[in-house]
Amino acid sequence: MAESDFTIGDIESAIDSCLRRNSDVPVTAGTVIRQLGGRKTKALADRIDRTLTGDDRFFDDGKGNFTSRAAFFRNYEFVLTPDEWEIQEGILFPGHRFAAYVSPAVFPSETKLCGPDGKPFAAKQINVPVSQVFHYHLLLGSEQLFDFFTAESAANANLSRRPQPTDLVTLNVFDLADFYRKHKFTAGDALLCRVDDWCDGRVTAAFLPADDRKESDLKKWIAAYEKALDPVFDRFESYPEIPEQLAYACFTGAGELPEAGKSASLDEFVRRTNQVEINFDSDHTVLAKRQAEPDDYPVELPEGVLLSRGETGEIGSLLREIGSPLTPIEVDSYILDCCYARELDFEEFFARAFGREKLKFVDEGQQAVFYNYVEERFEELTETYNRVDDEPKAPLRSTILELVDDRLAFFDFLSSIDKSASELSQDDLKELAALSMQLDEVLKLLNDPGYTPDAGDLDRLAETVELRTDEQEALIARLTDRFESGPNQ
Repeated sequence: MAESDFTIGDIESAIDSCLRRNSDVPVTAGTVIRQLGGRKTKALADRIDRTLTGDDRFFDDGKGNFTSRAAFFRNYEFVLTPDEWEIQEGILFPGHRFAAYVSPAVFPSETKLCGPDGKPFAAKQINVPVSQVFHYHLLLGSEQLFDFFTAESAANANLSRRPQPTDLVTLNVFDLADFYRKHKFTAGDALLCRVDDWCDGRVTAAFLPADDRKESDLKKWIAAYEKALDPVFDRFESYPEIPEQLAYACFTGAGELPEAGKSASLDEFVRRTNQVEINFDSDHTVLAKRQAEPDDYPVELPEGVLLSRGETGEIGSLLREIGSPLTPIEVDSYILDCCYARELDFEEFFARAFGREKLKFVDEGQQAVFYNYVEERFEELTETYNRVDDEPKAPLRSTILELVDDRLAFFDFLSSIDKSASELSQDDLKELAALSMQLDEVLKLLNDPGYTPDAGDLDRLAETVELRTDEQEALIARLTDRFESGPNQ
């Protein structure tokens, strides 16, 4: 038969037949043509390749081989790490935890999570403040989060209209109370999961104690997963959604990723990776290779200054060691904000960014390195400032810096009552860090001289910042009340 005689339905039926015959063997245009019984032509092969490329049942290696995802993920193992609050409550949020390992047609809470005995864990509904559950869903894409909440329960429909961080969200969670109790589950323990059915979203979980999870193994897995994401970024750039990027990394990393028992969870990966970050790209969030930032630039010793006994290699590490809660992105943002306001006195900038802090230098050498770096960075950014391109972005940057100021003021408050950030709970620290990280991503985008957003782009970023503002205000108010009320509250 001629190439034009085959309909798309014929081609799809032939692909289905190839899968039924042997799903473990990659499908190619050639195998589909043989199933069709047609003559191989370039036009027909191209049609089949296009059809296979658009079929989300397959991984495409870019060389004409299409691997069944259901076959690839059959018996695939991965790790989940419930946090302290989930363990305390006896629950597990599906969130983004399974998105990379099961069919995108499976809604997160429709995943069938089973215990070692093969029996599915029961599900139950809970009502919690939306700010408390955001980080469990971060890798689904923040722009889709409220659509997801609405699809999860009709009770969440109101959240699509200017949600407040204290608004309650109704979610389905897995009831793992008996499982946690049986294994005396604590933070650091994990679930070792196995995909039984990719299409149906069936996953079996077993207990993986913290003692079996070596820090060195976690670091190796994170490094291997970072490497597996590189070809995904290079080939697909920012087109796929985050779950698709993660799934493809499993495919490209096959044979290179350490065994599952020595792996990190996706939550641990996104929290600890130094090479990958979450970026806003046009209308959606994506994972991207981390770009060079001031944190990556070596800090050179000023002439005549001897090597310090403390950290002097990177500004990010240096900021942490001397006790500054600022990130390198925030330091740059303060400088650019001064440029926008035409306040170009270095001493005034320094007093604004660091004046309230009690910096703890190891010695004079470290102090000289720090001052040298900050002054040179100030000169560099003020001399190259592009007012025309930056002015549309600058007001939003200023708004975010007000949030940074509020965060620093909160740390000042802790210091005034002889407390420190180390006395916050792990959940509070994670929530504060997550907010800071998300605002840092927006600042990084605004600080990029090559980023020239239109009004719509700025409106979308402003909506994100507004939501983070509400969340931070609620969190700081709650923590302030707690410390002011005393240890028994």
